Amino acid sequence: DIVMEKGIAVVVDINDVGLFPKILASVSSYNGQRSHYALPSTANAEFSIRSAMTDDSSLTSSLCHPHSSLLRGLLNHSYYSLESLVLNDFIHLRPNIDLHPTLPHLRKLKRLDISRIPSITNETLHLISNHVGPRLEVLYMKGLRNVTNEGVVHLVKSCRNLRVLDVSRVHQLDDEVGKAIGTYLNELEVLHGRDNYHWTNDGVDVITRNCRKLVQLTLWGCIRLTHADFQNVGRVCSDNSNDLTSHESSMTDQPIISLRTSLSPSKLVLLNLWGCHNLTDEAALLMTSLPQLRSLCVSECHKLTDRFVHGISQSLPRLVHLQLRYLRRLTDSGIDAIACRMSGLYSLDVSFCTKLTINALVQLLRSRSESLAELRLYSCRQLDLEGSNGGMGANGRRVVGGGQRLVQALKTERRRSILSFLDLRKCYQHEPFSRDEVFLNGMSELGFDEPMSGLFVRRAKCNCQVREQLGDLVSKLGAGDASMTN
Repeated sequence: DIVMEKGIAVVVDINDVGLFPKILASVSSYNGQRSHYALPSTANAEFSIRSAMTDDSSLTSSLCHPHSSLLRGLLNHSYYSLESLVLNDFIHLRPNIDLHPTLPHLRKLKRLDISRIPSITNETLHLISNHVGPRLEVLYMKGLRNVTNEGVVHLVKSCRNLRVLDVSRVHQLDDEVGKAIGTYLNELEVLHGRDNYHWTNDGVDVITRNCRKLVQLTLWGCIRLTHADFQNVGRVCSDNSNDLTSHESSMTDQPIISLRTSLSPSKLVLLNLWGCHNLTDEAALLMTSLPQLRSLCVSECHKLTDRFVHGISQSLPRLVHLQLRYLRRLTDSGIDAIACRMSGLYSLDVSFCTKLTINALVQLLRSRSESLAELRLYSCRQLDLEGSNGGMGANGRRVVGGGQRLVQALKTERRRSILSFLDLRKCYQHEPFSRDEVFLNGMSELGFDEPMSGLFVRRAKCNCQVREQLGDLVSKLGAGDASMTN
């Protein structure tokens, strides 16, 4: 009935409850969690709660899941109209029956999501490559456990018009895939490669040098990366290898930098390197060719120091969003560099940075009052913003807590400050502690609410500079946006 009612389809989404009614059963999902569904009256009686409680292999081999027949019916009626097919997390999919027969007939398919489907193998990737690869513009294939380098490389070679590719958490992939992406996907604008532990700079450097249209790049958790290189291919040739200094030639894990290199422009707006533990301070030198970069995340890159922050404050002064969580080597010197040079910074996250002092943060709030709207200091316990012992020092004298100093800075910049989100949770050294009423009253006077202890928010303010910067960022990100997200 649904197939006859809907007729041909432009978009088929397995998660659309209007098309695919949910079934009442506790089903083990691909990620180990359990989901609850509402069973339609037309469901085959063989699909019982008992079968739903079996393991994933039993689920995917079931011949009677009601969604499978409905999916086939919709696809069979949409050969010449279907542009977007979303199948993510449909663990009951039987590719040989539900998907493979239709692939040769999908004339307009541009967007495909097959993420986290355990039955997807290299066979499916080959069929996608052979029949719809040249037309695909968006492909999500996160968390596929049963594909290999061979299948993904074969797919990449045919999908040369891809603008968006997500291969996150396909842990078995290595640099062979990275090199193929960099070699064949020159139209790529968005690439997500989160938690691909085997990727190194041998493959990633080919991507960052050759994919010239990249707007967003996520390499979160690629722990073997030592740098992020956005310079020209062959920037150091064998002809000038003798010109390298002894210091350069002795750096085994660092990128070799030639002063004669001509840097090429990049369209990259968002770069996420969270958890790239081997990233070093020298990475800042290789970001000078990213004039459009507005959002940078290097959280949990434990080797980074103030030197890196000084470097990006000079090479990337137009950053809007900066995440530096868990950089435990970061000190006031790095915050001072941000305060002095990053005039357009809108949000800053320095949570868990345990060497910062209240002096640097007060200066930051004063210097960047007209641009900084979000400041996250979660678990910076050394700040002791509300103090302990009622604000009394060891000598019995009352100590002005760090929180009161923040309030004083905000009051000084009351007319100019656009700060609307301030995360001060866990910014104290001792538990239990006495809350600083002077600090709390001051935040209230400034218009801040406290929806949870230590988290302060108020109505967002804006000015012409911020409107222009955010509008510019949205327009750049829009160039790489896809109509299908997950």
